[in-house]
Amino acid sequence: MQLTLDEQQKAEIILQSLIKTRTAISYGDFTVCMRLTGPQKINRIVKWLEKITIEDMRAGMPLRACMVFSKQTPGLPSTGFFSFCAKIGVFDWQNDLSKAQIFTQSQQDILFFTL
Repeated sequence: MQLTLDEQQKAEIILQSLIKTRTAISYGDFTVCMRLTGPQKINRIVKWLEKITIEDMRAGMPLRACMVFSKQTPGLPSTGFFSFCAKIGVFDWQNDLSKAQIFTQSQQDILFFTL
């Protein structure tokens, strides 16, 4: 199950607001902001974040998905996000959370100063 077009537009607005205010948010809180209901809310957000990560990569832009973090790795996206980034050739994190932290911070810094 994926986000509808209306939900994707709403997610985009929320994400842009987070970037403007330099505020990261957890996956769960993102679903609350979106007022998502039903099963697999976080999975739906994750699928959308993967989609925009590919879009950002192709456009040579910083990864907006770095604004959404896992409560299991506070301040960092989930380890699944980093595995996805490795799979698409954006960042080879090699299961190193310190590298992931540096990568995430660098992406956020670029976002804050370019968008």
